[in-house]
Amino acid sequence: MNDVLGDEVLKRLPGDVTVPGDRPDRSGILHIGAGAFHRAHQAVYTDDTDWGITVAAPSSRGVIDALAAQDGLYSVATLGPDGASMRVIGSIADTLHIATDRDRALDTVAAPTTHVVTLTVTEKAYRDPHGVPGLLAAGLARRAAQSGPPLTILCCDNLPDNGKTTRAAVEPLLDDTTRAWAEEHVTFPSSMVDRIVPASTRATYERALAELGVSDLAAVEAEPFSQWVIEDDFAGPRPPWDATYTADVAGWERLKLRTLNGVHSTLAYLGALADTETVAGALALPGADSFARWLIAEQIAPSFTPPDGQDTVAYGDSVLERFANPGIRHRCIQIAMDGSQKLPQRLFATIGDLAAAGVDLDLIALPLAAWTRFCAGKSDAGADLPLDDPLKDVLRQSLAAAGPAPAARIDAILGIRQVVPEPLADNHQLRRAAAKWLRELDRHGVATTLEHL
Repeated sequence: MNDVLGDEVLKRLPGDVTVPGDRPDRSGILHIGAGAFHRAHQAVYTDDTDWGITVAAPSSRGVIDALAAQDGLYSVATLGPDGASMRVIGSIADTLHIATDRDRALDTVAAPTTHVVTLTVTEKAYRDPHGVPGLLAAGLARRAAQSGPPLTILCCDNLPDNGKTTRAAVEPLLDDTTRAWAEEHVTFPSSMVDRIVPASTRATYERALAELGVSDLAAVEAEPFSQWVIEDDFAGPRPPWDATYTADVAGWERLKLRTLNGVHSTLAYLGALADTETVAGALALPGADSFARWLIAEQIAPSFTPPDGQDTVAYGDSVLERFANPGIRHRCIQIAMDGSQKLPQRLFATIGDLAAAGVDLDLIALPLAAWTRFCAGKSDAGADLPLDDPLKDVLRQSLAAAGPAPAARIDAILGIRQVVPEPLADNHQLRRAAAKWLRELDRHGVATTLEHL
């Protein structure tokens, strides 16, 4: 049986593995969401400081149990075209399972030693008042009752104006006394986070074992690139993260959501339909790279103004280079999940701004057609495609009722108000273009459609 990563084995790790120095003995940060992205992003930034994190998992406890067994330690494999480098992260000082220890979670939100609460809980979590928003509201009530110190609640999910989104989810749940206290003592800055972090697989854990010489059941892998842009609006102490601090995150959010995330989702749906496992594989399909570049230059770039000093087309070029990294196996099916929650920001916001400006919508309609076909659940080769989405039943029932005609299926998707803004549902140019692309995908499949663009 292999040894397990932990404090006692740090000194025995191979010399080419980067290990933490003095580890924090307490947490100034509560992070809600124990997923791979946090471990490869915010926890890495924190590892470069003297702050510690308590990682709280809302429901599943597999990761935090692994972390607890490993003294909070885990490894990040940075995967580049030339191979991998390994680093052990030591910023996690404690773990917490909210579903079975909610009272301790509330106490941690209220604790005077907690200065920042960060969140990576996916887009859909902010719509459930009984989940994370309810936890934060109840924790703030305890903090207010104790006349606690100021608290910063920092959303790190891929949402536009994610600080305002978090505030809007929490504030209606506060009682009058807590709301009055929070207005003076709590801030909700926005942030933009960026790093490609595939879901951990058996290969991730096997690589960790081979490189470390011990087992690491919380191992993650990521691309070399990492970025964090944060609105500089902290209520209390600010961790010394090596991030970009700004007064306005919105431009950075739009740049990433529309250019990186929008193209990522587009390639994921096209790749899944073409029976291609990874985004890198989807981008390698004949015509896919050219289509992605046309989409960025002709549809995404005209839809918004980027931050000062940034060029959307140049940023898009760098994004496609990152997507093509052979070291990153980012599965199309993983990115394709929760489309009804992601596409309003990643796709329909772009379409809406283009339509308002009178820009032709032909190219941007292809991702809509690809998602529509993906929702039906069959690839071009007839393989089953899982639809992991909170609106799965609505999507499938709407498409089934529409019948086989492409125009009717597009109308069915555009009629789902939880996803598509009403003005776009009545946009005849969008409907015609999307129906045309869906007809092409039905007849010829993704590979032929892209190759003949």
